Amino acid sequence: MIRYLFGFLPLAIFAIGLLSSSLDSEGSLPHYTSDVAVTEDGHLLLANGGLNDVRLVDSRGIVQCGWKADAPVTGVVVHGDKAYFTASYDKGYLYGVDIAGDKSSFIFKAEASMGACSPVVSLDGSKVYVCNRYKSTLSEHDAKTGEMLREVKLLREPCDAVLSKDGKYLYICNFLPQQRADLDYVAADVSVVDCDKMQRIKDIKLSNGSNALRGLALSEDGHYLFVSHNLGRFQVPTSQLQQGWMNTNAVSVIDTQSQQLIGSISLDEPDRGAGGIWDVECSGDYLVVSHSGTHEVSVVDYKAMIEKLLSYGDYSKLDYDLYFMRDIRKRVALYGNGPRKMALKGDKLYVPTYFSDTLNIVSLSDQSVDYLACNPQRVSSAIDKGERAFNDAALCYQNWQSCNGCHPGNGRTDGMNWDLMNDGIGNPKNCKSMLLSFDTPRCMISGIREHAGLAVRAGYKFIQFCDVEESVAECVDQYIKSLKPLPSPYLVDGELSEKALQGRKVYEKHGCADCHSGVHYTDMQMHRIGEDVEFDEGWDTPTLIEVWRTAPYLFDGRAATMEEVFTVHKHGIKGKISAKDAEALAEYVNSL
Repeated sequence: MIRYLFGFLPLAIFAIGLLSSSLDSEGSLPHYTSDVAVTEDGHLLLANGGLNDVRLVDSRGIVQCGWKADAPVTGVVVHGDKAYFTASYDKGYLYGVDIAGDKSSFIFKAEASMGACSPVVSLDGSKVYVCNRYKSTLSEHDAKTGEMLREVKLLREPCDAVLSKDGKYLYICNFLPQQRADLDYVAADVSVVDCDKMQRIKDIKLSNGSNALRGLALSEDGHYLFVSHNLGRFQVPTSQLQQGWMNTNAVSVIDTQSQQLIGSISLDEPDRGAGGIWDVECSGDYLVVSHSGTHEVSVVDYKAMIEKLLSYGDYSKLDYDLYFMRDIRKRVALYGNGPRKMALKGDKLYVPTYFSDTLNIVSLSDQSVDYLACNPQRVSSAIDKGERAFNDAALCYQNWQSCNGCHPGNGRTDGMNWDLMNDGIGNPKNCKSMLLSFDTPRCMISGIREHAGLAVRAGYKFIQFCDVEESVAECVDQYIKSLKPLPSPYLVDGELSEKALQGRKVYEKHGCADCHSGVHYTDMQMHRIGEDVEFDEGWDTPTLIEVWRTAPYLFDGRAATMEEVFTVHKHGIKGKISAKDAEALAEYVNSL
């Protein structure tokens, strides 16, 4: 039976931060639920990025109260009778609320860094830790005031964190690899932070090709850490999808005693992928993984999985074993489109769907599914439909991947090289961001596509091996056109720093604007740069807008940082450049 959330209560009396209990005030706007948490009494907290709010919902599916944020909500966590949530766009925020007492106001509202997400509370409840995705830091905040106490530098785009069972360590997944891409081994890391010292003490590199790390979970006994992520098979041409020859979907297992990677377990099957892997949860009986692209969850027999893992033998072969999950995993189809974050309490799994505003309630013991229609009046625009298609692996042959598989993080880059078929075999090139791709033709690094619309359709044909309907492709076009650049974290109060101002002078001195000119910092021409140009016309001049988040650099990702572009590879540099000038130039370019 379908139950409807939010639709049956009269308008509530407003107080500071309090929302209406009726959906009337929000009309048909998509909720885009980004996170969910369960209170001790079994109520739910739904973090709605589309509405910029968090709503407390009881077991009947009725909104009890809510709190409005200043930006899209990115994460929520419960600790006793308190809840904390993050929000971010051009600025980041951390909020504290009382979910048992005075629900009419915030305990605090504090500024955080841009990209604030995935709040975690210390065991004693005195601290709240926040991943600052675009600043690439973890910050520690006072749980009573929200004041930032300490901060530690991480690797690249930390986006989820989990506290060890003894409260000594935080494990943080870095979304993308932080290295050059033209190597045989390219992978992202899980960072380990000592909470007492607030120091990063170790980075655990995952299996080759690991990128788009999204979820973390600890086993009930704390012995194992599970990480959900893509596995890119970047070392082979993208000539076929079968048997996991391009993108696969995995959960890595880390031994927390030794803080070493054991191996990566594939969630795919030989003839059917599990595209769009997202979150992971664990209990004493089950490991559960959400697949946002195939609209399902994998429910794994935890004890059988661990027994099979420990007796496996050669772990180097584990991530290629598409039969590992046979007989120990059930793929459970959900209602709606795009399950992402989940919450597990006892036998119940709560899974909102991002693109249809449906809350699934899965009974893990028998894999039965009930669901609640959170927003039955939802109306999706062409952009909404395009974003859904961009993330939908069900469109792909055998469901291995979506556009998001190579362009995770809202159409940006995965930090790896790919040998695509559209310009011949044997010339892997770095994955480009899709930001401004319609505004800066030609497309692809080699300029093989005259415009981004052709690239979209060729991507479905040659990378996902499907014939996409034109109406769907047109919506994807609209979604890509809608992508907006985030302000650079290198800016100071929205302005260039003193170092960046000096870098602008270096930029002018070396004639960088000869190629990187105009409003998008590209002349949209092809140039033969370097000694090993593979194509007669050279390479397409990329935009420098948002270049701070598109490492590694140059056509094959040979430069891990912008400083290396100028110092090691001398890209665009006329004559010599001092270390000081190179640092300033990098600061300026990263500020665009």
